[in-house]
Amino acid sequence: MFTYTQAGRFNVKKAILTVATLGLMISCVPFRDSPFSDTLLRGDRNLNFLYMQSVGDVEEDEIIRIAVIADSHGNYTDLDKVIGEVNATPGLDFVVHLGDFTNSSYNYEYDQFLAQYAEINRPHFMVLGNHDALGAGPSLFKKAFGPSNYFFESEHFRFIFWNSTNWESGDAFDPEWLKRTVADSQKAVLIFTHIPLEDEERFEGPLREGLLSARDNPHVAAVFNGHNHVYWLREGITPLVQVPRSEDGKWLLFEIKPDGLYLKPKPSATGETWLGFKPSLFQR
Repeated sequence: MFTYTQAGRFNVKKAILTVATLGLMISCVPFRDSPFSDTLLRGDRNLNFLYMQSVGDVEEDEIIRIAVIADSHGNYTDLDKVIGEVNATPGLDFVVHLGDFTNSSYNYEYDQFLAQYAEINRPHFMVLGNHDALGAGPSLFKKAFGPSNYFFESEHFRFIFWNSTNWESGDAFDPEWLKRTVADSQKAVLIFTHIPLEDEERFEGPLREGLLSARDNPHVAAVFNGHNHVYWLREGITPLVQVPRSEDGKWLLFEIKPDGLYLKPKPSATGETWLGFKPSLFQR
């Protein structure tokens, strides 16, 4: 038989009160069932479409200025550095992130990125990366940013954002959409995607042939990709630009001027690279 002291009765009551208080506190905290689910705690929705509505006339001063970021992979400190530099760059028309902003597509990674992404002070657009498309990633991306294939236009240019994650995103991977959207444009085309269109490991046979045909369409002025983490430029039928990982604050300033395309890797003291235009493209 057990006997309880006065102190013992007090401790029991205190324990019950503590448990009840904790229960009340937990009930007030946002709850997520699993890091693998498609539940977002942040309320950001359909952001790519919303920024399309606010991008304005990008050709108003005859120069289109675009900041291009890639492969931040949850590296929040370096991404903060990039965002600070981007926000301080005068005359930017919009910003593009070429994907792989998470490591594993966990919903909390999406929430963390969305919190940082909101700090950019220009319209900004997202591309789906292969790391962002694991598990529930395609559903999370669609909730936060909208469809993973989309485009918008200015007076003389069509800006295409294409989901190249053929191994990860299921039905959201749509190469026919890319080919149609390039082929039916009467304007100069810029393609932004995560994986290079000429990636031999991912794209083979008729799929590869179709993507290369879209890449080399006479209207395509340039193609931008991330994925491989290092800066690379190929000046061929169509200029191909690989944007480096945002590690150490790296990003790319891209400018379209009446006499051609200009690349300025940031931060860098090497100046700018002039790409010109394809002869068949409209010259302003």
